[in-house]
Amino acid sequence: MSEATSNELKRIDWSECCGFTRLFRSFKMAIHWPALCLAFFGVVLTYGSGRLLDAMWANSCSPAVSTDGSILEVEVFAGGGRQAVKEWTKGLGEPEKINRSGVFEMFLKQMRTSVNHILAAVVGLSLTGVIAGVSALFLAPAWLFAMHFGYAVLFGILVLAIWSLFGGACCRVAALRATRDERIGMGEALTFAKGRFLNFFFAPLMPLMVILGIGLFLFLGGLIGWIPWVGEVIVGLLFFLVLLAGFALAFVIIGAAAGGSLTFPTVAVEGSDAFDAFSRTYSYIYAKPWRTALYMLVAIGYGAICLLFVKFFVRLMLWAASLFLGFSMNWGTAAVEKGQPTDVSKLHAIWQAPTLSGEGSFWGSFDEVKLANISWFAQLLVRGWVYLLWALVAAFAISFFYSASTVIYLLLRREVDLTDVEDVYFEDLPAEETAAAPPTAPEGGTSLPVIP
Repeated sequence: MSEATSNELKRIDWSECCGFTRLFRSFKMAIHWPALCLAFFGVVLTYGSGRLLDAMWANSCSPAVSTDGSILEVEVFAGGGRQAVKEWTKGLGEPEKINRSGVFEMFLKQMRTSVNHILAAVVGLSLTGVIAGVSALFLAPAWLFAMHFGYAVLFGILVLAIWSLFGGACCRVAALRATRDERIGMGEALTFAKGRFLNFFFAPLMPLMVILGIGLFLFLGGLIGWIPWVGEVIVGLLFFLVLLAGFALAFVIIGAAAGGSLTFPTVAVEGSDAFDAFSRTYSYIYAKPWRTALYMLVAIGYGAICLLFVKFFVRLMLWAASLFLGFSMNWGTAAVEKGQPTDVSKLHAIWQAPTLSGEGSFWGSFDEVKLANISWFAQLLVRGWVYLLWALVAAFAISFFYSASTVIYLLLRREVDLTDVEDVYFEDLPAEETAAAPPTAPEGGTSLPVIP
């Protein structure tokens, strides 16, 4: 065999040539059942916490909606901020004519709208649309803290605690799957997350602590400037410190917005503390900004395509099931309240299945007629099963987010620290287990004697 033939290129390792192709494994990682179940439990607890807070919160603190329901408070906030919302609310007229909804309900609706905008932009191959959709994702939290601060703090603590456990476990599952193709169960992942719960909890809060520290410095400077006659002169002389503080704030805010998704993967991969997650994230983001942007755009685009596929799969599943179920079930009619149409077929009265045209929600709707008696109870059961399916789709989206974020962290770590992608933290065995373990025999030989 000639040398030319022996050196012939047989295959290309795309994961080494183009690191971003590793992100295409995120779909399989996201549907891996331990990660999917962990994300599902996190979704259920988050949704339950939000609904519980909405039920407990005073109606006067709920976000106002226009009388016809066409304009939401969060949309007004996007156009003019807090002051615009106050003026808009005053102009709505009598308070009893203002429709109100729970804070979490409106927050969830805005997040869903933003995600749908991103999906539409990806389908339309619009980069500006994707950027606008991602920016809209930050609008809902900004509105929440600006208009309902008390609710936002309480809800934020609950959500951070939930996802510090379940999100941290998801990242641990993704880390071992991405590095060593090792599959671990939910119990092992939750044990890891529980052991580092405080690290997961405080890692996303580190930028906030830095921002508050710099803000306190500027606040104290403002007190000096408040001193009559000489205060403003002192501030003028030391204004370069204000500029430096502003630079630091911009640095931290941009880093938090761009790299906030990497804090959980850092703890999951390195087994490190919150400060290490904070420092590594900022180091990687600012060392490789364009590489970070590329990886995130690929993750958003690929994730949008995967989510569209999952939603279409669920839509097709529900449409096909309702088609054949309705052939027989629709021979009867449902029990409805007085004043409601009585000629609606039974299945359609209980649940309006989604269409294949893409219009409406992928899980259908339940609001065509008001049912009574046993039909109402049947609709309650069907609603529970269908919403369970919706929660699974949401769990897939979150599982994909954590999986892709973990892969991005591994790629950036390789680029900056020259660390192998396969390198991941493992806990050392306890001293008792190490001492009890028998010595390993050399290959092809006998076991070594144990000398007491």
